Amino acid sequence: MKKKEVSMTELFFDLIFVYVLATINQTVEGISHNIMSLEELGKSFMLFLVFFSIWIYRTLLVNRFFNQKWYQYVFVFIDMYLIIILSKAINSDFQQTFSPFVLTTALVYLSVFIQYFINYKFTDTEVDFKLVKVYTSGLLLTIILSVISIMLPAPINFWLFFIGILIVAVFPLLFYMVSYHNPIFFNHLTERLSLLIILLFGEGLVLLIQNIELAHLNSLYTLCFAFISLLFIIYVYHYKATDKNTTNKTGFTTIYIHLLLLFSLDMMFLMINKLLSHGQLNIFEIYGFILFLLLFIISTLTNIRFHRSHV
Repeated sequence: MKKKEVSMTELFFDLIFVYVLATINQTVEGISHNIMSLEELGKSFMLFLVFFSIWIYRTLLVNRFFNQKWYQYVFVFIDMYLIIILSKAINSDFQQTFSPFVLTTALVYLSVFIQYFINYKFTDTEVDFKLVKVYTSGLLLTIILSVISIMLPAPINFWLFFIGILIVAVFPLLFYMVSYHNPIFFNHLTERLSLLIILLFGEGLVLLIQNIELAHLNSLYTLCFAFISLLFIIYVYHYKATDKNTTNKTGFTTIYIHLLLLFSLDMMFLMINKLLSHGQLNIFEIYGFILFLLLFIISTLTNIRFHRSHV
């Protein structure tokens, strides 16, 4: 299988998403005192899915089309700026900033929508136009639902927008064979995903460092650092154990598994942060921590299995 290198602009782009995750975490902490409450989990996952879907659509676009054209770089920085603006619309009272958040999300999706057509027309690739139609159809449907949701009262507007986000997140999967016949550069996708995970581990360490008080050092800091390091070692083992030359042509398996990996890691880091800053977790958060740890381990093992078996 051909290889494709991750560019410096892609790494720069990923830094924005780590900032976004930090912003989501700060917002989630302000929603409820219980991180495992249904409200907190639901809003956290919805916000997480919005940005993850943007990241995935752009990554798959870059994976298949990027060949260092000037207009491709222009769109990278346009999208980065829009995502920064979008992050400022994240609010614990979601309805308060609903309109700017949804409108900016629609603008980002519209930007990616336009890029698919421009790149198909002006880049020398073997990508079938059917793939462009599939990805842009999902984006267009979500854009339409997003615009309609702004005109509706709460809480109907939230649920319509959420349905739109779910649609865009799974739409390419509904047309699996189209993606299969337009294979990705699998090594590029796995490298991008792994770098995003590593940046998230960095955010976890930042949360730990922010809670350390030199005047009151205790063993809990050491235990949390050791735990984060252990999770990192598990992920590194997982990354080395997966087959980078797999015959997987769509990347869907590793994409959705990494969605679970990212979300489970982020939730565990949130609970570690609460433990260090408030001194205790409630019983639901303890059970939740265990469940997310199991989800992380199961996801890594599943990813290894699927890649080794060339699914």
